[in-house]
Amino acid sequence: MKNKIYMMRWANDLFPICRSLSGKGNITTLNYLKKINKNFKIKYFNSFDKFFDWQIPLEWNVKNAYISDGSGNKFCEFKKHNLHLVGYSRKISKKISFKNLKEKLFFDKSNPNSIPYITSYYKKDWGFCMSYNDYKKLNKKKKYEVFIDSELKKGKIPYSELVIKGRSKKEILITSYICHPSMANNELSGPLVITALSKILKPSKYTVRLLLIPETIGAIAYIKKNLNHIQKNLIAGINLSCVGDGKPFTLIKSINENTYSDHILERILKKEKNKKILSFLFRGSNERQFGCQNLNLPFVTLCRSRFGDFKEYHTSDDNLNFIKEKNLKKSLNLMIKVIDEIQNNSIFYKTVKCEPFLKKYNLTQHLSGKCIKNKNKRIILDILAYVSKNIDGKELSIKIKQNPNRINRILKILKKNNLIRELI
Repeated sequence: MKNKIYMMRWANDLFPICRSLSGKGNITTLNYLKKINKNFKIKYFNSFDKFFDWQIPLEWNVKNAYISDGSGNKFCEFKKHNLHLVGYSRKISKKISFKNLKEKLFFDKSNPNSIPYITSYYKKDWGFCMSYNDYKKLNKKKKYEVFIDSELKKGKIPYSELVIKGRSKKEILITSYICHPSMANNELSGPLVITALSKILKPSKYTVRLLLIPETIGAIAYIKKNLNHIQKNLIAGINLSCVGDGKPFTLIKSINENTYSDHILERILKKEKNKKILSFLFRGSNERQFGCQNLNLPFVTLCRSRFGDFKEYHTSDDNLNFIKEKNLKKSLNLMIKVIDEIQNNSIFYKTVKCEPFLKKYNLTQHLSGKCIKNKNKRIILDILAYVSKNIDGKELSIKIKQNPNRINRILKILKKNNLIRELI
C-alpha cells in the first residue's frame, strides 16, 4: 500500500471519546477522521426532523457523572470510563437510598468484571453501569449522592460521507456507524477500515460512497433524505461491523439472499476458511434499514465475529486489546478485493420483455428441430434468461457453467444488437 495506514494509532486516539447518537464526541470523532482525509464531508440531521416513522432526538452532551457515598469514595466515574453512564442520561444531583439507587444500576452477573453498555435514547431517564463485582462492594445501609452534569438540547446529529466519483453514476456504498462510546470492535473497527479505504481507493468505473452514520436513526434519516438517489444508483451496499477481531468472516445476507451484494461477497469469501454465511434472521446493524424488504436494495453486512456473538460485545471488555492491526488489515484487504471485483466486472440487463426473436438478429439458424444443431442458441437464451442487475459476467459463467471468455464474447454480441445494456 502506497498510503501508510495506521489503524491502531487512530484507534488509540479515538477510543476514549464519548460518542452517542449526537454530541460533541461525535463531532470530535468525525473531525479527527476528516484530518486523515479532508474529502470527508460532515453533514447533519436536525433535532425533531421526522424521517419515516422516526424523529431525530435531542442532542446530548456530558461534562461529568459519578456516584458518591458521602465519605469521599466515588463510583461509576464517567471520567474514568464513559460506559459507566447510561447513554442519554438526564441531568441530576441528589441524595438517595441504596434501595432507590439500585433501581438505576446496571450490571451483568454473567460477566462480573465488565461494565455493560446501556442507553435510553427516546425516554428521559438516568442510570449508571458498573461491574457486578463492584456492585457487590456497595454499602446497602448508606445514602448515596448521584451527580450527572449533562445537557439535552435541540441540536444536531452529525454524519460524514466521502464520494470517490467514477466514470459511472452507479454506486458502491460502504457504510459503518459512529454512535457508541469506548468500544473498539463494535464501534471503531468499521470506521477505521472505511477511513483506510478512503486513503487507498482511486477513481474507477463505479462511484464509491463511504458513509459514517449513527446506527438505526442515522441510517433511517439518510435513506429517507436520499431515497431516490439510492434506489436509482446503488448496485452494491455493504455495512461493516465488528471487523477488528481475529475470528473468521461472517456474512449476513440480504432478505432475499439473491442481490448482487450477496453474490459478490459469497464469491470473495469462497476461499476464506471457516466463514459463516447467515440469513437476514441474524440481522442487528444497519442492514435492518438498508435491507428493508420494501426498499429492495442490494445490501449486506460483513463482520468477523457477529455483533452479539462474542462475550465482550457491548461491554468494557471490548477494548483496544480486543482488536489488532493485522485483523483490521485483513478486513481492509478483503474489502479492497470486493470493491476491485465489482469494478472489474460488468453487469448487464435485458432490454426486451420475454425472449427476443433471435432469427431477427441472425443469432440462430432459420431451421429448428431435434436433428438441427444450434450450438450457441441455448447459451444465448441462458444468458438472456439470467442477465440482471443482480449478476455480473463472471457470475453468469458460473451459473450457466460456461467458459468466461465465451460468455463475454456472446455478451458483446448481444450488446451490439441492443438486446442487453450495461448497467453503468
